[in-house]
Amino acid sequence: MVHDEAFCNAYCQHPSFTVVPTGTAGDTANNTLACRIHHAVQAGTTSGATREAHCAAAALGGGDVCGSFCDVYCELALNVCTTTHNPGFAGSSLFSSGGTPSMSECQSACAGYPESVLAGVSQTDQVFGYGGSVQCRNHHLQAAVVEGQDQASAYALHCGHASPVSASDLCSDIVEPNVINYCVYALKHCEGANALFPAATAHGDCVAFMNGVVASGDYRQDGFASFADSDTNSLGCLNNIIGLTPIDANTWCAKGDWDRTQWVPVGAAVCAAPSAALPLDDSLPWILGGMLLVSAGALRFAASRGTGNASR
Repeated sequence: MVHDEAFCNAYCQHPSFTVVPTGTAGDTANNTLACRIHHAVQAGTTSGATREAHCAAAALGGGDVCGSFCDVYCELALNVCTTTHNPGFAGSSLFSSGGTPSMSECQSACAGYPESVLAGVSQTDQVFGYGGSVQCRNHHLQAAVVEGQDQASAYALHCGHASPVSASDLCSDIVEPNVINYCVYALKHCEGANALFPAATAHGDCVAFMNGVVASGDYRQDGFASFADSDTNSLGCLNNIIGLTPIDANTWCAKGDWDRTQWVPVGAAVCAAPSAALPLDDSLPWILGGMLLVSAGALRFAASRGTGNASR
């Protein structure tokens, strides 16, 4: 699975610097656009594991084929997280020697990053934005490229996530699942008949409301390993399931529903309630969300959704 077309186009067309060198026709193992095109074409003529391997190479991260993960990381870090090449970045360069971006310094740091991603997560390793891996750091640098063109503060945000040391940040193995990631997927991929929130819900309102749902006790806030949960009432389970919605929204939006009335065996959702679940009173999450967060968005959710989920 790779990013959608809009993200891909935005990534490749940065106004200030070349994100991926063009390369030359026939490239099969360099960090170039030509290499990715080659493997994308090959993916269209194969199937199974071979196709998946070609798709990984064709993805933005290169799959450790179109350039090593560290090659991709350092090319991005030295372009995105420096004022030398990126006028929109206002922070300190991640890797610099005497004020000049340093490839050797970056490669040395990257050599210490793990390349193993948490087993059991639904996203491919190149789009899993958590954990102490080089892939996580590449994911956030890609996000900086796309978001930073419209919101310069995104450069500083994602460059921080991609930094060598992030003991309590997203690219570490101690981070807990959060509602931010869940809302990104739920709002982007679960629309129309598959919608989990009212139309035109803002991301901030979704986050505020979901924080209230978690605070009410509906979902456990477990540790990093819970990102791989697939059948428990944890926030990690919600994140794991919602990550499959780009592949098949009709199936996975329902299974990744936050609404307790949709839990197994009541409905289609798979992040199941514990045996001692609270009564199925839809008003509780809405009330607690409003009390704890005083969010206008959460209050709008209460008015617009209520018990309407039962009709889906």
